[in-house]
Amino acid sequence: MMRRATLPLLSILLFAAMGGHARAQEGEAVAQQGAEVQMLEPIRQDQGFKLAKGAAISVVNPYGSVFMRFGGYEDQLDIRSTIQQPEGAAKFTFAPAMRDGRFVVAPSLPAGAQLAEGQRIDLVLYVPQGHPLSVDAAIGDIECRGLRSDIDLKTGPGRIQVIGTQGTVQAQTDDGRIEVTLQDGAREGSVQRFISRTGSVTLNVSDKLDAEVQMSTSHQIATDYSLTVRHLDGQEPNKTASAVVGEPKPGERRARIEMRSLVNEVRLQRRGVFIDPE
Repeated sequence: MMRRATLPLLSILLFAAMGGHARAQEGEAVAQQGAEVQMLEPIRQDQGFKLAKGAAISVVNPYGSVFMRFGGYEDQLDIRSTIQQPEGAAKFTFAPAMRDGRFVVAPSLPAGAQLAEGQRIDLVLYVPQGHPLSVDAAIGDIECRGLRSDIDLKTGPGRIQVIGTQGTVQAQTDDGRIEVTLQDGAREGSVQRFISRTGSVTLNVSDKLDAEVQMSTSHQIATDYSLTVRHLDGQEPNKTASAVVGEPKPGERRARIEMRSLVNEVRLQRRGVFIDPE
């Protein structure tokens, strides 16, 4: 008769105990992790403010993203905020108001409080026509659609996307990508800048832009327009390029656009124009 190889009873019991202890430790770690990030139900708040005609708006949100939409013609600024709050975390203070001649939208935490894991506040602004707007999102994304104001946007690793804005655009990131689609025709004499340290920069325009576009990067330059390229070997960025889109005005009336990324792609793209076949 063949004898089956068996483990001593003591070894079996020890192995089972070790496995049970490991599972208990794993379960305890998961429970602790869950306890650390017990999220409350999101808090949503709608606010509306009547602005003085032409009053500038300043948004500073180091705790999340900022989204902007066109808000009409009546000098009415509407704000929708969404707060995600872990249990026990310090609460945001959020009281938009006029300060030093600007309408300031700037959520904050109490002095000395740190942003908790999972904690954030995201803002949606409906911006009325003719109110210059500056946004600093620090770590979040910024998105603008259809605004009729001059805008100045800044973030770090977040992305910036601008579509269909009627007004000048300034956009700057550290690592995030920038993508801007401009309406037909840059304002005479205006200077617009789209600058990222390490992110890509893309500009979509039509032939009616009527501006000179200057580009610089150590990466690729891609375009649907004719370029004049200057190589700067040994420098960073190591090349610059310029293109003329449409028919820019001469002298001080000439509109200019600067696109710059230190180490990523810069792309100037032509928007397709619909032509009725009839």
